[in-house]
Amino acid sequence: MFRFNVIVALSVVTSFNAGGRVDASDSMTCGSGVELCGLLTLESGFGSGNYDHDECVVHGLWPEVSPYGTSECIAPSSSSADPEVVYSCYNQRNETTADCLSFEQHEWTSHGICAGVTDAADFFTQVCDLATAPLAVMQASRDAGGDLSAMSTALTAAGYEVFSTDTYNSQLELSACATSTSVTDCVRCAGSGYCTDVPL
Repeated sequence: MFRFNVIVALSVVTSFNAGGRVDASDSMTCGSGVELCGLLTLESGFGSGNYDHDECVVHGLWPEVSPYGTSECIAPSSSSADPEVVYSCYNQRNETTADCLSFEQHEWTSHGICAGVTDAADFFTQVCDLATAPLAVMQASRDAGGDLSAMSTALTAAGYEVFSTDTYNSQLELSACATSTSVTDCVRCAGSGYCTDVPL
């Protein structure tokens, strides 16, 4: 089983295309000995449509497999069955349980099945655990009148690696990586998104 860790390092901002997804030219390189790397994507709530919320929320944890990066796609070790419950960080205000569960199932089939986890419960537990602290930083910035840029600055000041800023959907993507042995094997992600075991 793999455990993800959000990277604490220097801030990096790359550009997005009109669809909100980072271009392949801005792909993430996991680095030597790091099987899984990806993005913890957090919504500011300032976007439109599905991205419009009255609070900051988690979007998902996305292993950066080809063409977005060099992360391996490692299947669940126990079960690939869809989630059947809404996990705490996906239980959003003003959304029905059915809508929240449908979104979780989308995140699982699109990203979770490549995250090297045991099953959906393991994946969403990791997502919620990883998202709690940076979402609190973003929400404090928002409550103080901050916009997406202010949230990015606040995350950087708190020591998080902001790999990408998606202005189209008003969300921030934090570098995350994992190994099967220990999350400390990936100490930081350099400006290119390269995960390395060289300390700062």
